[in-house]
Amino acid sequence: MKFRSLTWAGLFLLLTALFSSCSTPLKNITYLYNLGKADSTLQTVSPDVYTIHPNDNLYISIISDNPDAASFLNLSQPDRNYTSESSLELITYIVDDHGNIVLPYLGKQHVGGKTTNQVRDELQEQIDNIMENASVFVKLVNRTITILGEVNRPGQYRVNKNSMTIFEALGTAGDLSDFGNRKDVRVIRGEGGERKVATLNLTNSNITHSKYFYILPNDIIYVQPKNRIYGAKTLPFATLFTAISTAVLLYTSFRP
Repeated sequence: MKFRSLTWAGLFLLLTALFSSCSTPLKNITYLYNLGKADSTLQTVSPDVYTIHPNDNLYISIISDNPDAASFLNLSQPDRNYTSESSLELITYIVDDHGNIVLPYLGKQHVGGKTTNQVRDELQEQIDNIMENASVFVKLVNRTITILGEVNRPGQYRVNKNSMTIFEALGTAGDLSDFGNRKDVRVIRGEGGERKVATLNLTNSNITHSKYFYILPNDIIYVQPKNRIYGAKTLPFATLFTAISTAVLLYTSFRP
């Protein structure tokens, strides 16, 4: 009886140690953990405005009360019913390596490093010298981000908002997987002809002070895996089988 009691006590301690080692501290899996439970106000930086880069696709249309009069300024006859992104991609200007595009009649235009609003205003000034009652419409077509690593639905996603936070971006990919490291999320962004990498800690509310809190078109988000896998949900079956086998062996060995 004494051996049996010791065996069950040993089994209990073994399983307790096994599963307790697989528990995850709440601070490692809770977004903005240090924000506290009380109602709080998050201070965020202003989102950066995307500037045009080489290989960007720009849809530019000159719209006039008389479409025929403005046709020589467009790649094709402007259509007010264009609504889909696929339609826009058929009549876009691709920015070359020097940041230039070539427009009908207006010729070469330098757009690299400028916002779409700046390009629109500069073109509008030129158009006003040519014809009256005409408006310029400029749109960035390739508004996509790429999300990779430990998320539930990795892939490339289209950005349909002027500003998107890192949380919203990860939400489009189905949130982090069970293996995703919330303290190590990388954002890769093209700036000044270079690729810069920022590391974000999603559990720290100070993330809202980073300019990378807001995601820009063409950003790449990579979620690093955890160094260790935690949780009963991800407990390796081999480890569980070993524990059970050991318990059975102890029981049969010391059974009176």
